[in-house]
Amino acid sequence: MATYTQLNEQDIHLLAENYDLKIIEFSSLDGGNGNSSYILKTQQASYVLTVCDDKEFDEVFKMGQLLLFLEAHNVPCNRLISPVNSKIITTFATADRVKPVMLKDYIEGQVIEELDETMLSQVGRQAARLNEIPPPDYLSTNHPYGRQFFSRIMGLNIDTKYEYWMAKEIDYLEQNIAKNLPRGLIHGDLFYDNLLFNSLSSMPGEFKAIIDFEEACHYYLIFELGMGILGTCVNDITVDLDKARALVSGYEEVRPLTKIEKENLQLFVRYAAVATSYWRFNKYNIEEPNKDRASHHLQMMQIAKAIGEISKTHFFDAIFITS
Repeated sequence: MATYTQLNEQDIHLLAENYDLKIIEFSSLDGGNGNSSYILKTQQASYVLTVCDDKEFDEVFKMGQLLLFLEAHNVPCNRLISPVNSKIITTFATADRVKPVMLKDYIEGQVIEELDETMLSQVGRQAARLNEIPPPDYLSTNHPYGRQFFSRIMGLNIDTKYEYWMAKEIDYLEQNIAKNLPRGLIHGDLFYDNLLFNSLSSMPGEFKAIIDFEEACHYYLIFELGMGILGTCVNDITVDLDKARALVSGYEEVRPLTKIEKENLQLFVRYAAVATSYWRFNKYNIEEPNKDRASHHLQMMQIAKAIGEISKTHFFDAIFITS
């Protein structure tokens, strides 16, 4: 990923002074969209410094509030480091504007693209624990790239076949999403690259943390599992139902799904794929046009179609173990 704000050594040390840190080494960190992140090392610890290039101060302040809230509820995630002046975040003046800055602790762990069923069960349990925490009132009640935003790409004629398909998906979701589904706090982007596992050879496959809560919201709880299945249980365009069963089984050890949630899970895997296709299309064709990634939405379009082609009975029976 690109580093949007280039920080030099003087910038790093100046920002570190806000936290009373003596930096001995720093390097840019890949990952994130619309952020510029750096690993900072002191004699005692490592930290992640993030310059939020595409977010306003209020948005980042709420993210900081959320991290403190999650820490208070013992969620395994990055811990926010507050500046010495006791504010949640600080700022950095660039040539174009003043940008909000956050500092978090660095979690030593590894991202694993192909999760086995034991790992997925652990992820499911942690997702359920998160979903049981009462949501703070400052969270949005819409997902950042949920269905209420899909119409923004209609009529642009960038990819007319995709727009035609999206119009049908919008209608399908509007007609089929149940009105009384439970809502609560969700991470909102439960992809494999937002999950960390222990990197020690003595504890292989041990879950360590969930990272990147930028899409967290007060939303349908079943959307968490829909996105989780999409982000951890798909091979190319095919959902691995055995893996999905492990994820859901782990989840239900902590928070059993209601009948209506079970009946809607397949729909929400499809919804997650449609939403991710929208995010990719909007990101790489409108917000930050990228020729190499301009067609990345098509994979999610194919996944959504493939999910829709699975019979409801087969999907339900494959995921939910009945006695």
